Amino acid sequence: MTESPARPSGEPRPLLEEDIAPVLARLDAWYAAHLPPEKYAFNPPATDAQIDAFEQVVGIAMPRSWRQFYKWHDGENDDRRGHIYGLPILPLEQAARDWQQWQKTLAEFGGNRYPVPGAGWPEGAVDPAYVNPKWIPLTNDGSSGNIGLDFDPWPGGRVGQVILFGRDEDVKVVLAESLGCFLEWIAGLLEGGNFRLGVAPGEQVLREFRLKDPPVDHFHEGARMLLGAPGQFI
Repeated sequence: MTESPARPSGEPRPLLEEDIAPVLARLDAWYAAHLPPEKYAFNPPATDAQIDAFEQVVGIAMPRSWRQFYKWHDGENDDRRGHIYGLPILPLEQAARDWQQWQKTLAEFGGNRYPVPGAGWPEGAVDPAYVNPKWIPLTNDGSSGNIGLDFDPWPGGRVGQVILFGRDEDVKVVLAESLGCFLEWIAGLLEGGNFRLGVAPGEQVLREFRLKDPPVDHFHEGARMLLGAPGQFI
């Protein structure tokens, strides 16, 4: 076991109140123009009852933007043809199961969030824990690597920021200060032509939908490089 790191003094910036309808419309337009609908299929919108049930499970009142997001679509079910550069947006039921699995992991470590060395980037913005019960999964890469919302940021961060965390993500990374900002970033990358959908003859990839620059196959790695963040391991 490792000792809990000293949390810096101060309070994080408050949650951003956002209307993400405009960026969802941009994503709808891009997806319709570029992704074959027979391969890339969203689930129907989540109901208020499903959203409320999820909030009961995680014990957090989710922000308006997140509720808008799941009223847009309740995620998707294909783990290789996801809409976030090949990463699937988790349906609420799966997101709840992922969150619960992380709580089991935390219990196995006796409630210690820091059983292995970790770090955060930017420094002082995100808890360098292995697991934090206020991290809410949004995507899963199939290897316990998540993009998610952080409701327990360190003072250099913002409540509701979007982060990388997971089993092999020793260095937690802030991707954007809110869900809306994250989706704006993704939309801007796509509209700017930073994507690949084809596979070269003989090329073997887990997910066809990838970044063009940097030319990596895993969005987590590419996101770190785009932001100038350190690699995943300490």
